Amino acid sequence: MNLNFTDEESRDIENIVNYLTLTKEEYFLNLHKKIIITKLALHDNKNFRLFIEDYHHMLENLHDYNFTLKDMLEHNHDTKVNDAILYFLDTTIKDPMVLAQIYEIYKKQNEKGSSSFRKQTKSLRVN
Repeated sequence: MNLNFTDEESRDIENIVNYLTLTKEEYFLNLHKKIIITKLALHDNKNFRLFIEDYHHMLENLHDYNFTLKDMLEHNHDTKVNDAILYFLDTTIKDPMVLAQIYEIYKKQNEKGSSSFRKQTKSLRVN
């Protein structure tokens, strides 16, 4: 397979694979798998939409318990940890590739018969 990259793109790829201690093949195969998962999730738009709703319900429940979370964050004076938690939550709701990967895990759990986020979070909801 011949891939046409600019010199700058080639250097970027070299830097990434060296930093991650991967081969180029591992890097591209991993990236390929993530893209497939993302495309499959987007093609499965009805179920993916249901997953997003379930995921948002779970996040709403986190909001319902925000006082507990706020206390935990306030008592943890490590701003790096707090920033990492907030960045993670922000990333998971904005990045389609991350959502697609979480959806893939969600589907596998439901195939094995475990309950969905919605089932788990309905019992936790505060009316």
